[in-house]
Amino acid sequence: MSTGPIDAGARFTVVIVNYNGGAMLLDCVQSAVAEHVPASQIVVVDNGSTDHSIDSLAAAFPSINIILNSCNEGFARAVNRGLRIATGEFALLLNNDARLEPGALQAFADGFGRFPKLAIAGGQLRYPDGRLQSAFAPLPSLAEELLPRPILKLLWPRRFQRKALVESPRAVACVLGACLCVRTAILPRLGLLDEDYFFFFEEMEWCQRAGSMGAEVYYLPGARAVHGHGQTANRFRGHARVEYQRSKLTFFLKTRLPGEYRMVSAVLVIRTALNALLGSLASLATLFLSKPVRSRMATNWYLLFWHVWGRPASWGLPGKCPRQGKFQGES
Repeated sequence: MSTGPIDAGARFTVVIVNYNGGAMLLDCVQSAVAEHVPASQIVVVDNGSTDHSIDSLAAAFPSINIILNSCNEGFARAVNRGLRIATGEFALLLNNDARLEPGALQAFADGFGRFPKLAIAGGQLRYPDGRLQSAFAPLPSLAEELLPRPILKLLWPRRFQRKALVESPRAVACVLGACLCVRTAILPRLGLLDEDYFFFFEEMEWCQRAGSMGAEVYYLPGARAVHGHGQTANRFRGHARVEYQRSKLTFFLKTRLPGEYRMVSAVLVIRTALNALLGSLASLATLFLSKPVRSRMATNWYLLFWHVWGRPASWGLPGKCPRQGKFQGES
């Protein structure tokens, strides 16, 4: 049953993880307030920011719940702190570089009302210039690691699609975490995000878990948001790539057969080494004058050294909290 926009907003808790989000954070929160989410139902979990973005937020929105971490706990752990105090019928995970468009929460509420088995839903994402952005994805697979994406899309176009100009809801394997909504009533069975993932892949494992228990995952194109697409990660490109590959390895180690994990582990090393070598040759060919070429080269060499030196747990994004335990292959 459809409700009005004010009623829809009151049904949500919005959880936003912040790390030096600056003015993006204020825009993000304002978009939730504009969707009639009560300030007391907006939870901002700060991962040790040093840019005073939380001070600005508290001054502008004094009623918002702010959870302060002294260091960078990662996305999954920070989100879980917000989910534990969520009171809404639905919990919306919203990146600090994303902004809800008018009617987004109404579209989420309508989708959950239409599909009783729906556990996790993702909205349509667009770049600030209006271009459509990837919003859903297949679950990670060995085929995707071994074959180029154009071939996969040619052989299985629907399975390996990541964005689509459609108006109707679509059942998908996984939605991306920039604007992701979960029905809170299912959390006792589904569980929270797996905190072994520091950054990346945590929503993919969550969607896989939902599917394995018979719940549904949907892409709801009517729930729209503008997303800066990794502006935080882009400031630390090499470090973010380490986190991405670490999380990919964690996913395969925890959810796939041992042989698949070992093969993906080897493929990542070989591919990174080739990219580092090709990047060096490209830099040499341009006399090291091209900053983008030099940046890609440096990123791949940093990533390769991480692999060669035993994938140290301390490498990756800055300011991380010390972690107890590590997945196989890290030192």
